Amino acid sequence: MELTRRQEEFIHGLLDLYSELCGPIHYSTLAKRVNVSPFTAYDMLRLLEERGYVRSEYYLEENKRQPGRSTIVFVPTKKAQRVLAEISDGIPEGDWHRIKEVLLERVSSGRVQDHDLVEEVLARVPHSESSVVRYCMEVATVLVLRVWRSGRLPKVRSYLEGFLPGNVAATRERLLLLIGFSVGVLAGQEGDEPSGVEEVSNHAQCYLAYVNEMDDDTWRELAVNLQGALSPLLARA
Repeated sequence: MELTRRQEEFIHGLLDLYSELCGPIHYSTLAKRVNVSPFTAYDMLRLLEERGYVRSEYYLEENKRQPGRSTIVFVPTKKAQRVLAEISDGIPEGDWHRIKEVLLERVSSGRVQDHDLVEEVLARVPHSESSVVRYCMEVATVLVLRVWRSGRLPKVRSYLEGFLPGNVAATRERLLLLIGFSVGVLAGQEGDEPSGVEEVSNHAQCYLAYVNEMDDDTWRELAVNLQGALSPLLARA
């Protein structure tokens, strides 16, 4: 397979980060290093977790005296370490540049242990960075539209409206409940294909992770945008 320049940069950045960090990797750190959106980084790490190359953990900073929101981090597994050791076999210790070159050669020629995984990861490398707020907007809108198509929106409209600013004060927790409630409504709906339900669930998990990690200015921006986008839709139900 012929790698694009952006795909090569992604692999270099991911390997450098793996080499430099001795502790858990947060998806936002990965996103900055490989120049992709936090959504793309989170999505790729979840994919790697499914294949057994990393595991996710919930981490709470030790210097916080008061209880707070835990953070999702990812840790390379022994399987990932074995793969890297196999790739670096025969290369002088510490020659990290050569190790990356060998890996790129193997990816390009298809001589990798998990070819399907590589194909899928590289296919997800975007051409440009996307906005996390825009992504969360899209997830919320799609979920509400699916509730509408299910025919249950008139019955639950008042609940959804209660999660949006305007009728109540905006809070991070209400932004989380908006998605959780919508997924709950859809989960009780018959007729959805398993793949469709899984896709909705995966995007909902990404949304929840992002909102939990947003600073105050960002989640408030999301709240205002959701109010403007969803209120007219709910009013027509």
